[in-house]
Amino acid sequence: MNLLKSFLILIATVHISDFGYSQSTINQNSVTERLKHSINATDSIYQKTLLLNEEIAHAKSNHLPLSLANTLRTLGDVYSSIESHETAALHYTKAYRIYDSLKKPQEIDDILTVLAHTYVDGKKYEKFDSLIPIALRHSKQLNSINHFYNLESKVRRNYFVKQYDLALRYSEIGLQQLDKFEFSTEKNKKEKINLVEVFRYYQSLALINLKQYDKGYELLFKLNPEEFQVKGNDHLAALSQTATLNYYKFRYYNEREKQLDSATKYLLISDSLKYIAIKKFQERLSDNGNLIYKIISTEKQLQLANVKREHHRVTSNAFLMSTIILSLLLTVLATFFYYYYNNRKRIKTINLRLKESNRKLKIIDKERLEFFSILSHELRTPIYGINGLATLIDQEKNPKKSKTYLNALLSSSHYISVLIDNVLQISTVKFEKKSLHLKPTNILELIKRVSSSIKISADQKGLKLYTNIEKTNWGESLLVDNVVLSQILINLTYNAIRYTSKGFVAINITEQRRTDTHVNLLFEIKDSGIGIKNKHRDLIFNAFENKTFLEKNSTGSGLGLYIVKTLLKSYDAEIKFLSKVNEGSTFYFDIDFEIAAASIQEQEEIESFTDVPSKILIVDDNTINLMVTKKNVEKIPGCFSETATHGREAICLVKDKDFDLVLMDINMPDMDGYEATKHIRLFNPDIPILALTALNSDETKSKAMACGMNHVITKPYDFEEFQSIVLKYCQTLQAQN
Repeated sequence: MNLLKSFLILIATVHISDFGYSQSTINQNSVTERLKHSINATDSIYQKTLLLNEEIAHAKSNHLPLSLANTLRTLGDVYSSIESHETAALHYTKAYRIYDSLKKPQEIDDILTVLAHTYVDGKKYEKFDSLIPIALRHSKQLNSINHFYNLESKVRRNYFVKQYDLALRYSEIGLQQLDKFEFSTEKNKKEKINLVEVFRYYQSLALINLKQYDKGYELLFKLNPEEFQVKGNDHLAALSQTATLNYYKFRYYNEREKQLDSATKYLLISDSLKYIAIKKFQERLSDNGNLIYKIISTEKQLQLANVKREHHRVTSNAFLMSTIILSLLLTVLATFFYYYYNNRKRIKTINLRLKESNRKLKIIDKERLEFFSILSHELRTPIYGINGLATLIDQEKNPKKSKTYLNALLSSSHYISVLIDNVLQISTVKFEKKSLHLKPTNILELIKRVSSSIKISADQKGLKLYTNIEKTNWGESLLVDNVVLSQILINLTYNAIRYTSKGFVAINITEQRRTDTHVNLLFEIKDSGIGIKNKHRDLIFNAFENKTFLEKNSTGSGLGLYIVKTLLKSYDAEIKFLSKVNEGSTFYFDIDFEIAAASIQEQEEIESFTDVPSKILIVDDNTINLMVTKKNVEKIPGCFSETATHGREAICLVKDKDFDLVLMDINMPDMDGYEATKHIRLFNPDIPILALTALNSDETKSKAMACGMNHVITKPYDFEEFQSIVLKYCQTLQAQN
């Protein structure tokens, strides 16, 4: 067992050049003729490295970028040959940048191919995944044989990380494209034979590991071990490949045919080759380690010598300039003393300002800490209430009392939602305008939803909640950002309820003026509460400076009015208020809304679509969220659903069944929504996939679109809007079919 483990490590780490593939097979003109002659004159890698470093210094000092790139490429080959993959990749990358700046397409194609191969050998899979699409695109544009070496690197990368399905897929792609590719020279034809063998090799191993034994072993026994011999003196890769083949033959006779004699024969061959390969690999590691240490030490000495030479040159130049500098220094000193006395006064003034700013910052910091203390209390209080009310609902047998407890629980839940929204706004607004997402909205319906969400809190305090709307044409729709306007009204109304102990809270809306394209509405939030003193008028809109007012009058977080003031900037509107102590307050603002075009046809299309049954897959690892979403989907006419609790299960279900839509959670263990979407897009590019997530940021939306999702729905959501989006995408897919 230990022997097998060592062998697998050897396969994954040794610098193999599969079936004749080596960096020398890719056409290159790495060094000048002078450097080639010097390198061929010695067999020492150490001496080669010294010569190459000298050539690099020569190319830099004489400004020879192409020669520098070729030499860096050759130096990378040297490091790659001694298993120093990271250092090799560093030199290849430098060479690539120079080739790219010189616009050398063939050299770029070659260097990208060897760099991708080096990343696989060094197990730098993240860097490989970023590079390989670029390498494949270059080789395909040039119709280069490097395209197949890049495909081979991709096959090996997936095989090493046990993604056998992808290894099998790219092996088959390579074999199909090799059959169509024209190989003109004898050298190319030999390379084709080697490439066919490498793709068949990984194809057979992938099939066996995917338990497609018949086809896998059939291909395996057709492989010719003689084709495994690599060019040059390094036979370690060939030993590894041949040992692997004999090991799988052992498995075949042992597990499939039950022929113990044949199985024992191949196991002995495999073990002997493993021992030889491991022994050679250990010897190579030992030799390479000493060699790399010696090379790096010498390079550091060369760099130090170059630094000393540069320092000597700079010192000489400095000595020549000393006389000029000395004369200039006298002039500078005279000027300095002239400005010194003037600047001294300015510095004192600046220091005083800095001290004052520091004092204010300390005060603000203290107030922020106090604010978060208040916030902690504000969060813990409703959470405690929710836990207690849930227990009371479970224990209460009287339906009326249960309904009362449920309303109180909904109120606490809604309060937490508003509080969290306010805190998130504080972290994202940054005193700038928020970009509005306008869509046709019926203002009357929006006000009804706001009033409904606030009513429970008003009822709990025994307050009357009035909604007065002075407008006749409520059939029209206006272009409104529902989230922003709702948050403004909810914060103002909650604020009124918080500071009112008896009486009423009213939401008044009045149409002030109208044109053919716009209508101006005045919004007023009135209460019969404690009012606001004149000394507090300048504090109530500041997020972190109104604690004095809060401490005496409420336990709120103090964020509501600040959020309202900031969000209204998006509408170019301003919040104003009138107030009398112990009589109440009125906060008001007006907004110009654009009148939306009629959408009767679109509504008719949605209504007619509800007769067509739609099958929806819901993916979420949270059981409660899964249940809530399923219930909401089933409330949509003509829709029914299935559920999945993680990304891999969702992929299997989409493969096996026909769905019209996928509602995909993003944050899930094992495989998140982004990765699951990428996998689905590989075999189903058309099915709408909507992100259903509590994350609400531009970064989340960008990542969702980038991985193939069609839309992002943020939880919690308005059911009517949710229904409209779901029906829209289901209708689009069925129209295509």
